[in-house]
Amino acid sequence: MKNTHRLAWSLIVLAMGTSAPGQFAATSVPAGRSLERPADDTLVLTNATGQVRVLDSKGLLLENNFVFLPRIPFSALSKADLQAVLETKTAYASLTAFESLDATNARGAVIEHQLQHIWHQGRSLSEKIQTRLEILEDLREYNVEIALLPGSETAASQYAIDAIPINDRLTNRAAAVVAAGAQVDMAEQDRVAGGDAARRAEQQAREHYQETAERVENANDRAMIANGQTVAADQQVVDHLAKVAALSSRLASFGINVSGAPPFSPIAPLTLRAEVDAERTAN
Repeated sequence: MKNTHRLAWSLIVLAMGTSAPGQFAATSVPAGRSLERPADDTLVLTNATGQVRVLDSKGLLLENNFVFLPRIPFSALSKADLQAVLETKTAYASLTAFESLDATNARGAVIEHQLQHIWHQGRSLSEKIQTRLEILEDLREYNVEIALLPGSETAASQYAIDAIPINDRLTNRAAAVVAAGAQVDMAEQDRVAGGDAARRAEQQAREHYQETAERVENANDRAMIANGQTVAADQQVVDHLAKVAALSSRLASFGINVSGAPPFSPIAPLTLRAEVDAERTAN
């Protein structure tokens, strides 16, 4: 009986592979297998020819005879031109791979699936390419921002620690100036009723006050620098957090969820070849 079932299944499979047009038609790309990656950046378009140098969400930048041509927006490219773009090394790599220092994980597989869904929802090849590039650019920036954040936080903390003794010194020297000023006042009063000794005491009090005032001025300059560094470092942390939150919100608008507040996790490497290869064989 088992052998009979195996034989029947073999006949069904054979029939599927040799069916008439419209019935279980075989695809030109074996299931589970990707096409060869393009190895050249030469691109011949309807109105331009050159080497692909930049492909980003703003469009295409070509070089011809060591001259960069004006950037070409995707909206200016025909379907045939866009198909040709997919056959260039730089464009293909930009659309099918997301590099990351993090390890591959289950969360990355979820994002890969989301990106595939977004690609298939695109109304045109131009929209698919531009949306894919926008999302990948946001993901890269997200990884950069959360990678820079710990260093900025450490720097802000260290600046704050370093500023403590500097501000304490300023406080102490400011108090010394107040005390020196009081001594000048007392010396002035003594001079009225005294002789040469009182005048010398007043002069010494004034000199001491001047020295103390200069020290406090120097201490104030150092405190301003230290506090300015602390404020700048704190602002850098705030800026990183704000950028991460903005990127998280923008990615959420595409249906991709990443944390907009601590704790953060970097986006893992992504492989996105299947949908692009399917597009390459569509025509």
